[in-house]
Amino acid sequence: MDKHLAKRLAILALFLIVLFGGVFGWRMIVAGKIKQAMAKMGHQAVTVAATTVKRTDWSAELHATASLQAVQGAMLTPQLAGMVTGLHLKSGEKVRKGQLLVQLNDSTQRAKLQNDESALELAKTKLAQQRTLYKQHNTSRLALQEADTAYTQARAAISSDRATIAKLQVRAPFTGHVGLRKVSLGQYVTPSTPVVNLQQWSPIYAEFQIPQQQMAQLSTGQTVALAVAGIDGRTFKGKLTAIGAQVQNGTRNVDVQATFANAGAVLRPGMYGEVTVRTGQRQKVLTVPDSAVTYNTYGEYVYVVKKENHGLVAKERNVKTGESRNGMTVVTRGLKAGERVVTQGQVKLHPGAMISLSKSGASSAASAAAPGGA
Repeated sequence: MDKHLAKRLAILALFLIVLFGGVFGWRMIVAGKIKQAMAKMGHQAVTVAATTVKRTDWSAELHATASLQAVQGAMLTPQLAGMVTGLHLKSGEKVRKGQLLVQLNDSTQRAKLQNDESALELAKTKLAQQRTLYKQHNTSRLALQEADTAYTQARAAISSDRATIAKLQVRAPFTGHVGLRKVSLGQYVTPSTPVVNLQQWSPIYAEFQIPQQQMAQLSTGQTVALAVAGIDGRTFKGKLTAIGAQVQNGTRNVDVQATFANAGAVLRPGMYGEVTVRTGQRQKVLTVPDSAVTYNTYGEYVYVVKKENHGLVAKERNVKTGESRNGMTVVTRGLKAGERVVTQGQVKLHPGAMISLSKSGASSAASAAAPGGA
């Protein structure tokens, strides 16, 4: 082999060794840097919000969705057919029991009444004459009885006339508020024609259902609180007035009724809201915000904030919870008062993860856990 060729091959081999060595060396350096960066990231603290487990006043309560019903309510309709000749109501106004609302044409019935009243006067006169004659023994008992019967029939005819005239009037059967008027002057109506809806708003009923397992906790006279959708910041107080006579076969629920005074007529039939019935004495319990509790197939757990030498860490702890109310949950096992639990950011955590606390999140969570929230 030519010496020059061997020298060139040696130089080429040396060049390739240096080239590949540099490439592999660079890759090793990059891999080391990445490993160091990941190691540093693994020790970076995760920012979370936390709050303190507090001992709070808590009372046993039942909650249910209620529908408001009028104590009395009806769609008024005429008793007889006829033409509307008088309207004595305004839509939405309050009316009194017995107040005339709608008048139907009663001219024929009033003419008949006048005729029957004249007949009654004549029958009354004849009866008086027969009684005088009978005392003087100038008439028979049969003639007296016939005069008495005619007088009674004349009185009955007048009563019938007056009843018919009354049926041609639509009057309020009870005191309440009318809705929108459904008829107009000159309209011909029948007994199936709706005239106006009348509702009594004060007092008003709230009707709801509870499971049969909770029946033993209820009794008439208990105080009931009502919060109505659309009326924010106001709670109405009432009394439990009736418990259903039977449990429904399909749902195993029982109907319950509470009565509210409804001063100012703020509540209306058809509204819905949430009723709260206090069934027990107030007691001290441990509570945390609902957001602090995580649920999985193995149960419930929270992340407890612990202080270690290298900083704060999140420790997973199984707990047992009770009733939830107003964004707070009762913890019956697994926590102690004064411990701190994570309320936001759990999705980024794993057991033993380093954490740092968000001041804004921690303060807001702490305020949510205040005793007033329960």
